[in-house]
Amino acid sequence: MTLFWFVFLGVLGVLAWFSWFNWKMTWGKIDNSPYTGLPLRYARDIGYYQSEKVLAFLFHMKQYDNRMFDLRKASFCRETGRIFENSVTFLDNIRVDWNFLQKKAKGHYVSWGSLTEPQQQAIRKQHGSLKGFQTEFSSPTPSPRQVEPEFAYSQPGPLYVDVASGNLLGWKEVPGTPFEVLTLQRPTKVIYQHTE
Repeated sequence: MTLFWFVFLGVLGVLAWFSWFNWKMTWGKIDNSPYTGLPLRYARDIGYYQSEKVLAFLFHMKQYDNRMFDLRKASFCRETGRIFENSVTFLDNIRVDWNFLQKKAKGHYVSWGSLTEPQQQAIRKQHGSLKGFQTEFSSPTPSPRQVEPEFAYSQPGPLYVDVASGNLLGWKEVPGTPFEVLTLQRPTKVIYQHTE
């Protein structure tokens, strides 16, 4: 009789776990966009031709830091078109917070608009071209988390700078689509400062 109850409770436990797992897969948690506060969407729902344009854009950059990624594991913000790579978990949940900048490249990032004019000129000299990045309309607030709505919705999205390394991390528009991808640009020129 004890064996019967042991087997019965074991089967009941397996069914309860299976039910929980099925519920978790069906009703997974979807995070809100860091920029708009509205729910993100699965990038796998992007149409075929636009997906191809996104992947072709990344392919033609020919940069290790900005290589193609699996759109099935990405999400996007419908309002801004920004695609967040590697944001879909094993349980099909969308997880995005402000750490997405650190996941792309480690650093202490500040908004482009918070830099002084001499700092911006120094960054421009290190990089040469800032083509495709938002340098005209940027938040004066240093913290990316405290971006004001008018800058959060700008096209393309905000540009961030790691002053220590000179790395740029910003959104670039994918031509022919409403989408943007986060790209990393490292300095191409080393500038030595002579101090006395």
